[in-house]
Amino acid sequence: MRGKPKPGADKVRVAFLTMVWRDYWLLERWVAHNATFVPKSQLYVIRHGEDPEIDRIAEGCNIIHAPRDGVALDLTKRRWGLISGIANGLQSFYDFVVCTDVDELLLHVGPHSGGLLGYLKTAPRTGAALAPIGFELMPVAGDLEDITLPVLRRCPNALLNGKFCKPCLTHDSVNYSVGGHGLIKGRFDVADQVLLLHLRYVVPNLEERMASRREIAQEARARNKSGETNIDESKVVWHNWGKPQRIKDKKFSDFKRAADTDVSRGFDHFAELVRGALQRKGRTAMVGDIAPDGRPMRISFPEMYRDLV
Repeated sequence: MRGKPKPGADKVRVAFLTMVWRDYWLLERWVAHNATFVPKSQLYVIRHGEDPEIDRIAEGCNIIHAPRDGVALDLTKRRWGLISGIANGLQSFYDFVVCTDVDELLLHVGPHSGGLLGYLKTAPRTGAALAPIGFELMPVAGDLEDITLPVLRRCPNALLNGKFCKPCLTHDSVNYSVGGHGLIKGRFDVADQVLLLHLRYVVPNLEERMASRREIAQEARARNKSGETNIDESKVVWHNWGKPQRIKDKKFSDFKRAADTDVSRGFDHFAELVRGALQRKGRTAMVGDIAPDGRPMRISFPEMYRDLV
């Protein structure tokens, strides 16, 4: 069995890991996009419950089967515990393991001629992981009509979001916080030439997806109240699935009042803002809110990036 390659080897070995339930449109894009960086044999898909359609979309990838026998209130905690464990196991074979939700894609925006893998080969390895600069794609009127277009061609506008500056590029053992937004008893640096794009609001079945999440949260609470599970709800952070419309309304309100920021000359300014927002809450290292002068920041992607995602 070959050990983990040493930094500085001719090639950097990278694996991509996600966990999915249904979300077929998103999984298709996750597989297709990440297969531009590495072979499908280096993509790992945790399938939550039996689903032949996921098997079809992820054919050629490594599919890991996780049971789905009812959803508990602490689902997200369990899910990211599983992802942490698998990522740590894969660290024995890869230089980096990229752990994202299925609605998150990476985009390399630096001058490095080797693209994402070339950047990772020489990237700083402070702490256990690197966090890209997180942006939430925000559609405006008419953006979502032609679903055959590349995502950034359809929806080139985005909102800077510290919550999605997630330490997802791991190069050492990690213990992810709920949602993968931070590291418990760990630290990380900023991947200043990499963006994380959150596709939550560009899916073609957004209303259906929000409704299904809301129903799952309601079902989990009902099971807990009936005594089928016994979880302290005051310690559960998985509340956002129960109120997706409220979160959506706030996000679009933030986008409407956000300050326009020119990125035609690059994203260095954002990398410094992310570094300045690094914080520790208790045992968890994470990126906090980023709103200079009290206003969120929004961008429009230059033409050169619009066919890359």
